[in-house]
Amino acid sequence: MRSRTQREGSVGLLIIFGILLFGGVILWIKGFAFGKESYKIVADFPDVNGIQEGDGVRYRGLQVGRVEEVQPSTNGVDVVVEIDSSELLIPKDATLKARSSGLIGETFIEIVPQSELLIETDNLSPIGSDCNSEQIVCDNARLEGEKGITLDDLLPYTYRFSRAYGEPEFVDQVDSALGNAAVAADEIAALTRDTSALVKDLQQEVSNISTVTQTVTDVANDTSTELVATAQTYRETAQQISRLASNVEELIDQNENNLTSTLSSIKTTSDRLSGLVTKIDRSVDATDTEQLANNLAELTTNAVVASQNLKNISESFGSQESLVNLQQTLDSARVTFDNAQKITSDLESITGDPTFLKNVRELVNGLSNLVSTTEQLEQQIKTGRAIAPIQDALSVSPNTSQSAK
Repeated sequence: MRSRTQREGSVGLLIIFGILLFGGVILWIKGFAFGKESYKIVADFPDVNGIQEGDGVRYRGLQVGRVEEVQPSTNGVDVVVEIDSSELLIPKDATLKARSSGLIGETFIEIVPQSELLIETDNLSPIGSDCNSEQIVCDNARLEGEKGITLDDLLPYTYRFSRAYGEPEFVDQVDSALGNAAVAADEIAALTRDTSALVKDLQQEVSNISTVTQTVTDVANDTSTELVATAQTYRETAQQISRLASNVEELIDQNENNLTSTLSSIKTTSDRLSGLVTKIDRSVDATDTEQLANNLAELTTNAVVASQNLKNISESFGSQESLVNLQQTLDSARVTFDNAQKITSDLESITGDPTFLKNVRELVNGLSNLVSTTEQLEQQIKTGRAIAPIQDALSVSPNTSQSAK
């Protein structure tokens, strides 16, 4: 008896457990969740592409609900969608699309939001009379649905494609195009090889050009160095010519003073001789003739000595050798001046260095001063030649006095 009671109790418990398990499975299939409130959305579709009750509802790729009811109408289909959690807030401008995925064509509804919620969402709820319909989708709201592309939509296009491109003419055209593509590929390969050879030749030419450029650079550097050395040489030459001009000017100044002093002495002597002759004429009768003759002879001797000194000075400036040397100096200065002008023109066409041009200009000015100095020296030589007759006259005076005696 007791054993029978235990068996009946076990069977009863098993039946109750089975009923509970079956109910739980049904609730799970229905998507029922304890402690969570759901809300519904009604979508108007022109074509649902096989959407059925129980199909999933996705939001941003995640399943958030299911299709609760499909109600066909004259101008479309009303699909009632149940969102499992009221905590999910959907923007007002969201759209619902009927889609399918996979090879078996699993259908579902995709909720696609068109914007982001930028306001605080803590106080918003899709359930209740205080739902903000301007911002979010509220319970039992009606939205427009769009038909998505499904496998059934692609099949007609696939059939037409196979019909259009399955013709023998099209296959021949494709084969011809492939043959032309192969020929073009061969020509491109040949062009690539030719291009590679051309690139190698260009690299060789570039290398040669680089070598020539380096050579030109070296020559330019050497030329620049030589120009600098030439400029330094001409600068030193200008300094030497300047010193020479200074020495010549110094010599001319000294000789000019000597000539001036000599002329002054001659003038003074002539004046004294004139006065002396006058005195002799006045007192010739009252003076001892012999003593006077001795004094006159001594005076004449002194005049001869002075004349000889003046002659020596004149010969030092009036000799042919001195004139030739001065003329050669003048000619050399002029030739140097002409060469300097030519070199200045050549250097000015080669280089635009202002410092170098300034040095050459100073050289030309120094040569000009030298030419002016030599011209002054020639003038002084002419003056010396003009004094020569005076020397001859002085030389004749002693001889005349001796003859008179």
